[in-house]
Amino acid sequence: MRKEKTKARIGLAQMDILWEDVKHNQKKAEDFFREAKEKDVDLLIFPEMSLTGFSMNIKKTTANWREQTDFFLEMSRKYESSVIFGYPAPGKMGEGKPCHNHLALAQRGVVIMDYIKIHPFSYGQEGDFFQGGEQVVCTAWEDTVLGGFVCYDLRFPEIFQMSSARSELIAVIANWPESRVDQWDCLLRARAIENQCYVAGVNRVGEGGGLFYDGHSALYAPDGRQITKKSRREELLIGDCDWEEVRSLRETFPVKKDRKEQLYTKMFLSV
Repeated sequence: MRKEKTKARIGLAQMDILWEDVKHNQKKAEDFFREAKEKDVDLLIFPEMSLTGFSMNIKKTTANWREQTDFFLEMSRKYESSVIFGYPAPGKMGEGKPCHNHLALAQRGVVIMDYIKIHPFSYGQEGDFFQGGEQVVCTAWEDTVLGGFVCYDLRFPEIFQMSSARSELIAVIANWPESRVDQWDCLLRARAIENQCYVAGVNRVGEGGGLFYDGHSALYAPDGRQITKKSRREELLIGDCDWEEVRSLRETFPVKKDRKEQLYTKMFLSV
């Protein structure tokens, strides 16, 4: 009988994404895969729209969406690893609007989770080009359950409560600008505390589309402790998770058991 694995090493690929240059970014990404393999990382996480940056030039960025996803599948096979990555893709209507902003989890060349960003960032015109998803997604990974959200989703705590009903780790991939990075720090920590789970936030660095990005990728523990150091440069940040810490905290300090879901639903419907 296989022994349960209660720990995992998480790698945060804080990448300087070259604007809309898939080929160049693939080379950068493989460097992260190589380093993660050398450092025994179990799960490598890349920022939102990992190979293009947060571009609204959807004709260009979605034209080769399969090349983008195939690359990450190939890398996860080659390096025998699990990876979370982001990509833009045409929606049900094919090319043009609506498109979707995806987060995917692949394990050794197979996609085991694919989430569509629920909240397009209307302030940044994302809603003009991308249609929001309608489902919170989580999946079994190794000996835990993992969920994922994308950037602006971080401002909506309700969906995190839905995910953490099962998830012990929630990944948030982002292109979160420097001008609001303090809010990124605060919200990531709050989501970890509120949901009593690990939260891994992965942001890009550098310049793209006229905006500047300051990194601050971080892994937070279920009690809100920041596990990884704070960094503003391109690098791989590594932190360890212990699923027993999640389970023990939820058992000894049972916040979830005190939630009143029926009341919240009733109050929401009456507004």
